[in-house]
Amino acid sequence: MVNTERLCMGCMNDNGGETVCPICGYDSSQNNSEAHLAVGTWLNANRYIVGKVIEESGDGITYIGWDNDQNAVVNIKEYFPEGIAVRSSDRITVTPAEDRGLAFNKGKEEFGSLFVALANTNESVSILRVSDVFEEGGTVYAVQKAVSGTTLQAFLIRNGGSLKWEQVKPLFMPLISTVSQLNDLGIYHRGICPENIIVGRDGKLRLTGFCIKSARAASTEFLAQLPSGYAAPEQYLETVESDTLCDVYSIGAVLFRAIIGITPPDAKDRLASDKLSIPTKITETVPRGALVAIANALKVSTAERVGSAERLYKMFEAVATGTIIIEKQNEKEEKGSSKGSSAKYAIIAVVITTLVFIIAILVAVLFFGIGQNPSSNTPVGTPPSSTGPSSSPSSGYAPGTVLFEMPNLIGEQYADIYGIMQTEYSHLEFEVVGRLASDTVKRGAICNQSIEPGTKVERGTKVQIYISQGSDRVSLPNIIGKQLAEGQNALFEAGFYSDTIIVRKGFEPGAEPGEIYKVAYATDDAKIPPSSTISINELIVIYYRDPDTAEPETEDEQIEQPEGEQGFTGENN
Repeated sequence: MVNTERLCMGCMNDNGGETVCPICGYDSSQNNSEAHLAVGTWLNANRYIVGKVIEESGDGITYIGWDNDQNAVVNIKEYFPEGIAVRSSDRITVTPAEDRGLAFNKGKEEFGSLFVALANTNESVSILRVSDVFEEGGTVYAVQKAVSGTTLQAFLIRNGGSLKWEQVKPLFMPLISTVSQLNDLGIYHRGICPENIIVGRDGKLRLTGFCIKSARAASTEFLAQLPSGYAAPEQYLETVESDTLCDVYSIGAVLFRAIIGITPPDAKDRLASDKLSIPTKITETVPRGALVAIANALKVSTAERVGSAERLYKMFEAVATGTIIIEKQNEKEEKGSSKGSSAKYAIIAVVITTLVFIIAILVAVLFFGIGQNPSSNTPVGTPPSSTGPSSSPSSGYAPGTVLFEMPNLIGEQYADIYGIMQTEYSHLEFEVVGRLASDTVKRGAICNQSIEPGTKVERGTKVQIYISQGSDRVSLPNIIGKQLAEGQNALFEAGFYSDTIIVRKGFEPGAEPGEIYKVAYATDDAKIPPSSTISINELIVIYYRDPDTAEPETEDEQIEQPEGEQGFTGENN
């Protein structure tokens, strides 16, 4: 049995009795706010101990926790919808807010049913496993097994912004299959996005961030959880026609982000201007059938969208490395009707390769919490003065210590090397420190490692690595007058990173709805002329005409009217 008094409430590792954890830096003198469970609270007959808050969503609060029966780190989600639930002075008892009893109880029942259904799924479903659901203190708790890893969003940023088709297909097929299986069981996510997909150290994608339906629509009493760029258009309307189609749209958006490197425009904007553009270099490297499948999954019209996750899976399954042409789908497909679907496939020329390069994703051994902001873990730093050893040389180890030779990772693509790291190099711990400019190492490849290749080190040695961002300074393309999606694609092709771009709505006389009219530095809002040479790490802002803003009636009203701000990547801040 683990001594829980020595557990760090920030990471659930033994902190050695220190006030500040030497592993994660959590200060044990800290506590959660009064709106949350107190750090150290025991739940379910002293089986689970509650740690710090790691995420808040429309239907509850997630804490890191410890399962005292299984001696394992877990995530504990508490049903506690903001504005609908209140916490008593004992910090445990939860009751409905005034006049919100009906909404509270309806959501509570929905929350319990959702996570009980998730707990009953089979092992082939790629999710964070739900190990326990119980009621206590007037609310419901769901316990999920923690998985060491990071978000897909964080990985994509580190890998240069996107993945190759050869990497995407084997990586995402199990995830699409998972969504199909869940939908068949009547379980719908309605909020699939890179922040809600965990990339485990085993190279598998796992879906997380499940939420009750009441918090996945704009017209709801609950705080809506609609990830910008990934939520389907109908989720912003009064009535959601099909939960299945919401998940199909979200998967399509995630695939678009992974392959193209940017998030599709927000669905509200696409209702006014349904345009998606794809860079030429993408069309030259990704099979046409795959791009058509993604485009059909992202149809604004539910009647034209791919009808189910199962159908989308089969469309990708049919795509090999050759040319595949898939006819446009004109009829709405119902869930589970793929066998009788009227959509027709015309396969012109299929070249089947004998081997698909199986890749997984390297997770920096920064054991991220589920709700962490990935961009904070990808600093742009100065490289070490050399790649020399940062650990003691082999002569400093005790007699009999088993030593291993440090591999040379320089030049290896971050995504491609993961499988080897998890097998041949599993005795080492790799930490991605940040990205660096390099004119000699390709973007997305490892350009620096903290321990020199060939050095003898012991098991568990930590190795810091940096990822190349390619050349630091690039020419700003002229995106003035382009539609937002087209301008984003141009920036991506030029080499800009998604985490350095801010997108703002506004108004400019003469600009068409959705059209970009200004590019400026984020620091002082000074305009940046086209063809200016700037650092790709410079934080810039692109302004575009709000499709919902009408032409002003008077000259005095013709001023910029920012009505909101969204990150270029659609991150949840």
